[in-house]
Amino acid sequence: MSFHYLARGIIRSEGHILLVRAIGDTMTFLPGGHIEFAEPAASALARELWEEASIEVTVGRFVGAAENEWFDHGVTQSEINLIFEVNTSLTHSQPITSNESHLEFFWVRCEDIEQWNLYPEALRALVKQERLPQQAFWGSGVSGENTVSC
Repeated sequence: MSFHYLARGIIRSEGHILLVRAIGDTMTFLPGGHIEFAEPAASALARELWEEASIEVTVGRFVGAAENEWFDHGVTQSEINLIFEVNTSLTHSQPITSNESHLEFFWVRCEDIEQWNLYPEALRALVKQERLPQQAFWGSGVSGENTVSC
């Protein structure tokens, strides 16, 4: 079993959201990445966005968390994603160039999120909301129980 502790950002522009995927994969995810031991989550998110795509950001408020599990070559993988609002000067008309050859960044319309296979699945309902909830979000995709609460 492997455990992943991640910081992810919601970056929006005029009804669009920035997504990432591994090239050749069908699943997408919010930008961000692993939190290192003793690293503050907001700092990890800013670091990951800079490392992966040279995106300068101001990490905003904590929005919530989502857990997920999956199997990779027969091994259970489990993750906790801490989700933050992110402010940046980017707009959806700007293409984002990845600094990592295995990743691609792209903008999609929030209302079309179901077509983009976003994981954890619980985040799809959050992305579709015009405004992010004031109360912390919790989503779970563990053991097939896709639950969402705001």
